[in-house]
Amino acid sequence: SHTPLPCVLKPPPARAKHVTFEDEVVPLGRPSRRVPPTEEGEKSGAGSVPPGLAPRPHAVPDYVVKYPAIRSPRQWEGYKGIFQDQLAEYTELLGEVRAAQRRLGELEAAMGRLPRHATRTDSAFLEKQQRCEYLKKKLTHIKARIQEYDRDARESAVYF
Repeated sequence: SHTPLPCVLKPPPARAKHVTFEDEVVPLGRPSRRVPPTEEGEKSGAGSVPPGLAPRPHAVPDYVVKYPAIRSPRQWEGYKGIFQDQLAEYTELLGEVRAAQRRLGELEAAMGRLPRHATRTDSAFLEKQQRCEYLKKKLTHIKARIQEYDRDARESAVYF
């Protein structure tokens, strides 16, 4: 059975700064995805695609690359260990984020006119919120890989 992870977070109203987590750092020596600048006076893609209609590149989360389909029981054990370790972090963060949201809601209700955006711009809170959402997606991905392996193992089992 597939049980979704319970992270009910709404994105902050203001665009938060980009936070890079330790397990997302690109190793040195890997090529950058930045497009080299064009020569002066030359417009990139001039005449090919109207501005604003160019397709945006779709970023693939690091965990999709780091955690491909499971091919062995040893790899399954590794994924299960990572899942358990990070589930504990996720659960703790989720509790903190929900408690902070509950306190903010209580303050806003009591104050009546407290501007919501002012309370949601605390960088520590936003980082926890972003990390919580990242972990939710990562854990969901790893859990799906584990379940996929288990399903394939059951289907290929031979019974006598």
